[in-house]
Amino acid sequence: MNEIPGHQKVEGIEVLYIQILQSDDFERITTAEPTLAKSGGVSEDGCYIDTPTGEKLCAVVYHSDIEGWRKQIEFGAKQLGLLTGKIVGDNIELSDGRVYVLSECKIEFY
Repeated sequence: MNEIPGHQKVEGIEVLYIQILQSDDFERITTAEPTLAKSGGVSEDGCYIDTPTGEKLCAVVYHSDIEGWRKQIEFGAKQLGLLTGKIVGDNIELSDGRVYVLSECKIEFY
């Protein structure tokens, strides 16, 4: 079985999940103005989590200016009215306060 991005901590990178409603949501979130990240990069990580209530979230991984990218992703998602999520233990915690056990979610790798 593939490892769920963000389940194990990796030095120098961080993973957040972003809600995807449209094909360009990743780009719209990561390029929202003003630009908050000063260095490094961000990319989709090939893992999608569908919550039991139907939200689809895509793993994104970022490096270098980790705090800047985290703020950029959270800011961009909020501007678009989309959720973010993070893996904590065996759960995914969403930005609206909901928590789901990963075993209750559908996990897909591309």
